[in-house]
Amino acid sequence: MTTTATKSTITNNAVYINKMFNKIATKYDLLNNLMTFGYHYNWKVESIKLALTEIVNPKNALDLCSGTGDLAIILSQLCPKINITCIDNSNNMLNIAKSKTKKLNLNNTSFLLFDFEKLSNEIAPSSIDLITIGFGLRNLIDKEHSLENIYKLLKKDGVFTCIDLGHPRNKLWEKIFLSYFFNIIPKLGQIFAYDKEAYTYLPTSLNSWYKQDELKNIILKTGFEKCYFKDILGGAVAIHVAVK
Repeated sequence: MTTTATKSTITNNAVYINKMFNKIATKYDLLNNLMTFGYHYNWKVESIKLALTEIVNPKNALDLCSGTGDLAIILSQLCPKINITCIDNSNNMLNIAKSKTKKLNLNNTSFLLFDFEKLSNEIAPSSIDLITIGFGLRNLIDKEHSLENIYKLLKKDGVFTCIDLGHPRNKLWEKIFLSYFFNIIPKLGQIFAYDKEAYTYLPTSLNSWYKQDELKNIILKTGFEKCYFKDILGGAVAIHVAVK
């Protein structure tokens, strides 16, 4: 993936993406269920369980681009003693995450309204056991710098897991998937979220997103000792797990 952008363009993109997620927040979970026929939650569970095969009894975690909090909720339920900080720069998304954790009586989650891409000294280096991100890395402007910060924050042997869109390997399946993604998803967004533009951005973002092997190599280049990925739905979705 190659991108060239001025600082102004990057800032404008970041502002646009933030406004978009604030706007669709109340319909976000509904659309995720509709788009994936409800399977997205099972995929997220698999992402967390896969990460937990690499680390025993993590004491703390960051859930980046936390959105409405699905990954944090899953992790909290699987590891009741862990302390999780949910980070997102969309206030509307985080408010929904707070409401969901409150209804589930989860007391080991906290919330930070913050743009992770602007990280400086807010979190101590080498202090985190586990970092998760679900369908969020693709939306960050400087993805490689964000991965460097993730690496910096993890303890030695700490684990990073990322679940996001992927690129199907089978050409026929890729054609079917892209047809659904580019033609049906925007219509679902228009009907159920009253926002065709936001759900046109979603498939468009795939055009500049790394293929699974590319992301794996970038993660390893960041310094991680080990990285592997698991394709879901024929590669339409992928889980990457890395160990520092």
